[in-house]
Amino acid sequence: MASTKVATKLTDFRTATITQHWNDPPQKIFNKYEHDHKQLDSSQICSTLQSTLKFCKENAKNSDRKIIIDTEKRLENLYERLEKNEISESALGKLGKLCEYLELNDLNNAITIHENLMITDFDKEGKWLLGIKRLLDLYKKNN
Repeated sequence: MASTKVATKLTDFRTATITQHWNDPPQKIFNKYEHDHKQLDSSQICSTLQSTLKFCKENAKNSDRKIIIDTEKRLENLYERLEKNEISESALGKLGKLCEYLELNDLNNAITIHENLMITDFDKEGKWLLGIKRLLDLYKKNN
């Protein structure tokens, strides 16, 4: 039996340049929020949330009164932060999109945007994000 030698070029893995590893997250998640819609200003966001809260108050059951009071307090925190321009541009864009979906009665997309906000901005904006979560739940329950 004759053995044949196969020439292989061995490389040192310590100096190898890896451009995309199988476990690297996609680059798009590191990009800032893309504005594919008109930017709502803070007064439009406030008015949409206030009208949604008003609808929920008018149609709520007595058992939901405490939730509504707590939601109002949490949304007041949002209104103050909007007034002082303390919310990041990406969170503001997502919040604007959430309000657009609320105006269109597209609750599923509004909830999806809210879930995304909870993942990306909860550490800074957790107080009012919980208020919006409760508002969406009340709206879904009473709509």
